[in-house]
Amino acid sequence: MIFLDDSGQFGLLVTPLAGHRMFRFQLIVEGQLIGDSEGCILGSVMAQLKNRPRIDDERLDLLGIESAQFMELLADDEFLHDSTIMSSVESLDRWTVYSYVRKKRFVIVAQEVSTRESGPILTASVDEVAFNSIVDAARGYWLNSQ
Repeated sequence: MIFLDDSGQFGLLVTPLAGHRMFRFQLIVEGQLIGDSEGCILGSVMAQLKNRPRIDDERLDLLGIESAQFMELLADDEFLHDSTIMSSVESLDRWTVYSYVRKKRFVIVAQEVSTRESGPILTASVDEVAFNSIVDAARGYWLNSQ
């Protein structure tokens, strides 16, 4: 099942798989499906999505200017890195994914890092209300499918 914002720039793919509580989980960022299709247990990622940090740091406004420098900022600043990194998501092992809420917008930045050269930096920004609706719908589907 795909849960997507109206623009098609951000979404979640959540599909039950054969096996005890296993699901396919992938993100849609900048309209592209990211992550692998292997099964995973979704509890940790659903908790992370439900509790994305609200960050009031003007440096985050640099996203639209230079995405490579922005990724460096998130990697180098200990507070920003630790609070925005999406960790413990098995299907995103080959990806660096940061997300947060700022100025009533949910922002997600992703880059594949499994190859010799890092992939392009993908970004999406959606209204916080739309983000919460997507997460609530995906979470409800996940809970009812178990």
